Amino acid sequence: MTVFWNAAAGKLVERWLATGFAASVYWLTLAVLWLLGTGRPRQEAAHRLHEFGGLETGEQVALLLIGLVVLAGSSLLMQQLTLPALQLLEGYWPRWAEPLSLRLRERHMRWATAYEVEADLLLRRHRGLSAAQGGGPPLAVDELVRLGRLEEKLRWVPRPERMLATPLGNVLRAAETEPLDKYGLDAMVLWPHLWTVLPDGLRQDLAAARRRVDSVVAAGVWGLLLLPAVLHTSWTLLALPFVFVMWWGVLPGACREFGLLMGVAFDLHRSDLYRVLRHPLPPDAAAEIPAGERLTAAVLRGSDDQALVYVPDP
Repeated sequence: MTVFWNAAAGKLVERWLATGFAASVYWLTLAVLWLLGTGRPRQEAAHRLHEFGGLETGEQVALLLIGLVVLAGSSLLMQQLTLPALQLLEGYWPRWAEPLSLRLRERHMRWATAYEVEADLLLRRHRGLSAAQGGGPPLAVDELVRLGRLEEKLRWVPRPERMLATPLGNVLRAAETEPLDKYGLDAMVLWPHLWTVLPDGLRQDLAAARRRVDSVVAAGVWGLLLLPAVLHTSWTLLALPFVFVMWWGVLPGACREFGLLMGVAFDLHRSDLYRVLRHPLPPDAAAEIPAGERLTAAVLRGSDDQALVYVPDP
């Protein structure tokens, strides 16, 4: 029986970890909060462990299996909640929240306009333009730093008509629409096609970056799911700063990392997309956007344009 118990325990631990480390941490934290709410956590924990140790081996295995099922179910539920949570954080809100969304979009547009005006003035001075040309004296060191920060902010700001209600949504919207602005290629339409021609290394990096985004979103949701325990102990309120750090501190950086990699994919491998779809490559920079728009339209709706001559397979 000892050999069986050791083997079973080893398998259970493997399954326990496979179902998701985050779910394990959530339920462990919930258990700790419950113990803290009893007022005598050490005694209560010792009592519960003593009760568990007094059970028959079959009963212990049954309880562990129940725990494994709960962990697996929690992980599956979180997988379903992660995307809706990310969409809410991006600013894709229900219709009844449209007035608030509109006010926030207008505020982001005002900020973006102010950033653009300030950055344009600093850039003119940095280029050595005279006051008559809208420039001025050379930039000081702190002004150069300010220019760099403004350019970094503006990189993650979409066009006004594409603005969303949250800064996080605007970061992802800017990343999604950058290939459209640069090359006429709509990432929402062409991403599945481009993915198939990317090298394995880049695909792995993109997948890892997306997993990081999802894991940070999920971490915040786990934190929110702890809040009902506030009825039992006020220690639960510590989940609120954790959620704030995850969603407002860590998540924007994870989204920018994913957006950068998406831009790299289009910058380096859009020619492979033209090749596999047998569309002619744009001959110069001026033809880039029209060619990309034609490729996007052909994938989205098909094309009967007689001027479009497919490139023969090599």
